[in-house]
Amino acid sequence: MKLSEETIKKEKKRLENTIEEIEHQLSHSEHSLTESNEELKNFQRLRWEQEHEMDQGERYSFVQENDTRIQDLEEKTKKVRNLLRIKDAPYFGSFIFNDEEIYLGITSVKKEMDYIVYDWRAPICSLFYDYELGHAKYTSPGGSEEGEITQKRQYRIEKGKLKHVFDTNINIDDDLLQEVLAESSNEKMKNIVNTIQMEQNRVIRDESTKAMIVQGIAGSGKTSVALHRIAFLLYKIEYLTSQNVLIFSPNNVFTEYISNVLPDLGEENTLQTTYHQFASSFISEYERVESYSSFVERFYKGVRQDNDLIGFKLSDSSIKCIESYAKLYTKAARFIGDLEYKKQVIPMDELNELLHMRFDKQPLFERVELIAEKINNRYFKGIKGDYNKILSALYKIANFKKDYIAIYKNLFETLLFKEQYPHPIRKNENLRNLSGNVIHYEDASPFIYLKCLLEGFPYQVHVRHVVIDEAQDYTYLQYKIMKRIFKNATFTILGDIHQTVNPYYHYESLQVLEGIFKEDHQYVELKKSYRSSPEIIEYANKILGLSHVSAIRKNIGIPVVHKDIRDLRHIGKDIKYLKDKYKSVAVITKSIDEAKILAGELKKKYSKTSVIDIDTEKYNRELIVAPAYGVKGLEFDCAIIVNNFSDDHYLYYVAVTRCQHELIIYE
Repeated sequence: MKLSEETIKKEKKRLENTIEEIEHQLSHSEHSLTESNEELKNFQRLRWEQEHEMDQGERYSFVQENDTRIQDLEEKTKKVRNLLRIKDAPYFGSFIFNDEEIYLGITSVKKEMDYIVYDWRAPICSLFYDYELGHAKYTSPGGSEEGEITQKRQYRIEKGKLKHVFDTNINIDDDLLQEVLAESSNEKMKNIVNTIQMEQNRVIRDESTKAMIVQGIAGSGKTSVALHRIAFLLYKIEYLTSQNVLIFSPNNVFTEYISNVLPDLGEENTLQTTYHQFASSFISEYERVESYSSFVERFYKGVRQDNDLIGFKLSDSSIKCIESYAKLYTKAARFIGDLEYKKQVIPMDELNELLHMRFDKQPLFERVELIAEKINNRYFKGIKGDYNKILSALYKIANFKKDYIAIYKNLFETLLFKEQYPHPIRKNENLRNLSGNVIHYEDASPFIYLKCLLEGFPYQVHVRHVVIDEAQDYTYLQYKIMKRIFKNATFTILGDIHQTVNPYYHYESLQVLEGIFKEDHQYVELKKSYRSSPEIIEYANKILGLSHVSAIRKNIGIPVVHKDIRDLRHIGKDIKYLKDKYKSVAVITKSIDEAKILAGELKKKYSKTSVIDIDTEKYNRELIVAPAYGVKGLEFDCAIIVNNFSDDHYLYYVAVTRCQHELIIYE
């Protein structure tokens, strides 16, 4: 709705006053920060000068005081950083609720006892995202608050100037959302606080669910929702910090792509890892764990390998096989001689009674450690040197060894395995793969699971919330492992079963994960795509026969263009055409080999051509060439697809849905 000149004038004055107040607070905060920094330096200097004269109590007091001063300095630094961040655009929306005017921005601004800008995460600000004009309610710290929303307004503010202001409702086709969607994609993901939609907001603001499982179609904003949910939880949950949150990213390119969002929202970046980095921390027996991208590349390169066996190792059926094997291995474990150490003799029968009765609730190798500890405490006063020698002596008289590679290899020789997998296996190939320096991706999770069943799952106490993006790329076994290791953490799990690139594993629904997160959990579906044009979405839907995906972008009338693969030699003309219109162009192939060959030719004309492979962390968005599995989670203004996907419909769907505005396909 167009506003009157008087209203616009009033809004401009309000903006001027807000920026003036922010600049005043910024000046005061910067001065206070400088003073605190100088005081801390003087305090620490005094501490070092007088340390030799202090007793233990005084040293402890100094340490406590130093920590308090550092914490105060960090809080003041964060305040200055946040004020600088919002100085040029202090808010993006406002609404009137029960005659109270509420302005909301990335962070709050308070003048004396009143908020002139509310943090978008404040309870009352949920009204802006969840309700149309009329009756509304929200939950405040004091209970449920009800009333009427009589006005909703959105702003476009740049460099302290009001560029655009209009009254709005919750209409999904509102002007600001369409304006944002029409923009070119950036080098890094941006925050979406000014365009969060109702279904997204419900996921972001949920603070009671221990496991939030989100199935969201391509372009539904899953990753943005996850990052804004983290920012909300950091704001809402006392003592939760960024260092208590762990994000599982699909690859290093994706980690770099999302690196600006949390800082833009006034929060520090969290802990981040990929699954193969995570797995590497639990597998010391091999020099390296193969990455997911490398594993996928093996398949699409057509490497000769036992695909049936790989499929079984990744399947849910392997879980029962590993669990049964661990139980049988433990049951068969025995001490086959007496323990003789420093003139003490502990009979074999007593040792086996401890192994299978006294400590039978513990994993096998933990039992041996408990036996060594018990003997050491009973006879040798718990001396550590004796404990290590007793432990070593116990293994010398046991019919089992703590050799996980040998134990894992033996699994494939057992009758149990042959009953579960009644197919011939390439025995030499399997043993060769397990005897190298690198453990293959398909073996890593079974290896970790077996190891943890035999020695116990390490508990990661400092991680209180885990975010898993591209959830469809993780097997059920991997979720079981993560749930056991992060046993007291809450989870946010986001994925799309239609975007799987694992040729061996596919979910019918992410709801199956409810079997792992049996306690309080919630399953949510996001079915609206904000990324691609209606024409691209319509084409993508046909690939997988989908009908429930709806495009939110307005129709721009640019059809998906199909060309003959024999005309690929003219791809340079298409690239020039697209580069003249857009900031980022992606050429997407099926395999990395195809990408490298094509990139080699394109670099002759376009020197800034980037190839995304398994080692890529940064790239130039002007022109990238990559296999479809290398651009998962990313988006580009336009794309050229070299269609050699044949029956790989899911991989093709991933390729098509990376594109925002214009798509050309050589087929």
